[in-house]
Amino acid sequence: YKNISDEIIHIVQQEFDCDLTLNYIADKLHYNANYLSSIFRKETNMSFSDYLTHFRINKAKKWLEETDITGKEIAEKLNYNNSQNFIRSFRKVEGTTPGKYRDTKRNH
Repeated sequence: YKNISDEIIHIVQQEFDCDLTLNYIADKLHYNANYLSSIFRKETNMSFSDYLTHFRINKAKKWLEETDITGKEIAEKLNYNNSQNFIRSFRKVEGTTPGKYRDTKRNH
Protein backbone atom coordinates (compact mmCIF):
# COMPACT_ATOMS: atom_id res chain seq x y z
CA TYR A 1 0.00 0.00 0.00
CA LYS A 2 1.46 3.34 -0.91
CA ASN A 3 -0.57 5.16 1.73
CA ILE A 4 -2.98 4.66 4.61
CA SER A 5 -5.98 5.40 2.39
CA ASP A 6 -5.07 2.46 0.16
CA GLU A 7 -5.17 0.22 3.23
CA ILE A 8 -8.56 1.63 4.24
CA ILE A 9 -9.91 1.18 0.70
CA HIS A 10 -8.64 -2.40 0.64
CA ILE A 11 -10.47 -3.16 3.89
CA VAL A 12 -13.68 -1.61 2.49
CA GLN A 13 -13.37 -3.73 -0.67
CA GLN A 14 -12.89 -6.90 1.38
CA GLU A 15 -15.38 -6.22 4.17
CA PHE A 16 -18.04 -3.93 2.66
CA ASP A 17 -20.69 -6.42 3.77
CA CYS A 18 -19.73 -6.07 7.45
CA ASP A 19 -20.52 -3.38 9.97
CA LEU A 20 -17.63 -1.17 8.84
CA THR A 21 -16.83 1.90 10.88
CA LEU A 22 -13.80 4.10 10.99
CA ASN A 23 -13.29 3.00 14.60
CA TYR A 24 -13.20 -0.65 13.54
CA ILE A 25 -10.63 0.12 10.81
CA ALA A 26 -8.61 2.33 13.16
CA ASP A 27 -8.41 -0.56 15.67
CA LYS A 28 -7.45 -2.97 12.91
CA LEU A 29 -4.69 -0.68 11.60
CA HIS A 30 -3.63 0.54 15.06
CA TYR A 31 -4.39 4.21 14.43
CA ASN A 32 -6.60 6.81 16.01
CA ALA A 33 -9.94 7.10 14.17
CA ASN A 34 -9.79 10.91 13.98
CA TYR A 35 -6.30 10.73 12.52
CA LEU A 36 -7.43 8.19 9.91
CA SER A 37 -10.43 10.32 9.08
CA SER A 38 -8.33 13.40 8.34
CA ILE A 39 -5.67 11.44 6.40
CA PHE A 40 -8.35 9.69 4.32
CA ARG A 41 -10.03 13.00 3.50
CA LYS A 42 -6.68 14.58 2.55
CA GLU A 43 -5.64 11.68 0.33
CA THR A 44 -8.98 10.98 -1.36
CA ASN A 45 -10.87 14.29 -1.14
CA MET A 46 -13.85 12.52 0.42
CA SER A 47 -14.89 11.42 3.85
CA PHE A 48 -14.67 7.77 4.84
CA SER A 49 -18.46 7.52 5.17
CA ASP A 50 -18.97 9.04 1.69
CA TYR A 51 -16.45 6.60 0.23
CA LEU A 52 -18.12 3.65 1.94
CA THR A 53 -21.57 4.76 0.76
CA HIS A 54 -20.39 5.21 -2.83
CA PHE A 55 -18.59 1.86 -2.79
CA ARG A 56 -21.72 0.08 -1.55
CA ILE A 57 -24.00 1.90 -4.02
CA ASN A 58 -21.71 0.89 -6.90
CA LYS A 59 -21.91 -2.73 -5.71
CA ALA A 60 -25.70 -2.41 -5.56
CA LYS A 61 -25.82 -0.99 -9.11
CA LYS A 62 -23.78 -3.93 -10.39
CA TRP A 63 -26.11 -6.41 -8.67
CA LEU A 64 -29.21 -4.56 -9.88
CA GLU A 65 -27.92 -4.72 -13.45
CA GLU A 66 -26.59 -8.28 -13.42
CA THR A 67 -28.75 -10.28 -11.00
CA ASP A 68 -32.32 -10.71 -9.86
CA ILE A 69 -31.47 -10.16 -6.18
CA THR A 70 -34.24 -8.10 -4.57
CA GLY A 71 -33.59 -4.64 -3.16
CA LYS A 72 -34.20 -6.02 0.31
CA GLU A 73 -31.56 -8.74 -0.20
CA ILE A 74 -29.09 -6.20 -1.59
CA ALA A 75 -29.70 -3.98 1.45
CA GLU A 76 -28.91 -6.96 3.71
CA LYS A 77 -25.81 -7.94 1.71
CA LEU A 78 -24.53 -4.37 2.02
CA ASN A 79 -25.19 -4.33 5.75
CA TYR A 80 -27.93 -1.69 5.78
CA ASN A 81 -30.10 -1.95 8.89
CA ASN A 82 -33.23 -1.91 6.76
CA SER A 83 -34.15 -1.62 3.11
CA GLN A 84 -35.59 1.89 3.57
CA ASN A 85 -32.15 3.19 4.61
CA PHE A 86 -30.67 1.51 1.56
CA ILE A 87 -33.30 3.02 -0.77
CA ARG A 88 -32.81 6.48 0.75
CA SER A 89 -29.04 6.21 0.43
CA PHE A 90 -29.29 4.93 -3.15
CA ARG A 91 -31.67 7.71 -4.16
CA LYS A 92 -29.41 10.34 -2.61
CA VAL A 93 -26.42 9.14 -4.65
CA GLU A 94 -28.14 8.09 -7.89
CA GLY A 95 -31.20 10.33 -7.98
CA THR A 96 -33.52 7.36 -8.41
CA THR A 97 -34.69 4.29 -6.50
CA PRO A 98 -33.00 0.90 -6.88
CA GLY A 99 -36.13 -0.50 -8.56
CA LYS A 100 -36.31 2.31 -11.13
CA TYR A 101 -32.56 2.05 -11.69
CA ARG A 102 -32.91 -1.68 -12.48
CA ASP A 103 -35.87 -1.06 -14.82
CA THR A 104 -33.97 1.66 -16.69
CA LYS A 105 -30.88 -0.52 -17.12
CA ARG A 106 -32.87 -3.57 -18.19
CA ASN A 107 -34.90 -1.68 -20.80
CA HIS A 108 -31.85 -0.35 -22.63
